[in-house]
Amino acid sequence: MMITHISDFILFVVINIVNVSTFLLFVSRVKWPKLTRKLAILTVLMGIPVGVIVFLNVTAGREWFYQVMPSIFVAWTVFALVTDITLKLEFRQPRNLKILIPFLLLFYIGLGGMGVLTWRIGFTFWAITAVTFALQFGGMAYAHRHGKG
Repeated sequence: MMITHISDFILFVVINIVNVSTFLLFVSRVKWPKLTRKLAILTVLMGIPVGVIVFLNVTAGREWFYQVMPSIFVAWTVFALVTDITLKLEFRQPRNLKILIPFLLLFYIGLGGMGVLTWRIGFTFWAITAVTFALQFGGMAYAHRHGKG
C-alpha cells in the first residue's frame, strides 16, 4: 500500500512540473527563446520519474491504466528525445504531420491519462492538476497568437 502512495505522489508532482514547464516552454518561444531548449529538456527528463511510476505500479500489481497511461508518456519522452532534442527535427513550422501527429498524441494522451489518475488520488490533487493543465493550454494559445506554435 505504501508503494501506491509513493507512486501517486510522484505522479502528482511530475505531472504538475510537466504542465508548468510546458506552459513556460510555450511562453519562452515568444519571450525567452534561449530558454526554450532547456525547458524542453526538463520536460523530457520527467520521463525518468514517470518510468519509476510505471515500475512501482507494476510492482504493486495496480490496474492496467496505472501502467499504460504513464507508459504512453514515457514513450513520448523517448520520441521527443530523438526527434526534438537529439536530431533537432523541425516539425512544427513548417508542419511535418508524420512527426507532429504522433508527438502530440503521445504527449496529450499520456499527460491527460496521468491527469485523470490524479482524480483517484483525491479531488484537491486533481483540481491542482486541472489548473496547471489549463495553464499549459493558456501558454499554447499565447504562443499560437504570436505565430510560435
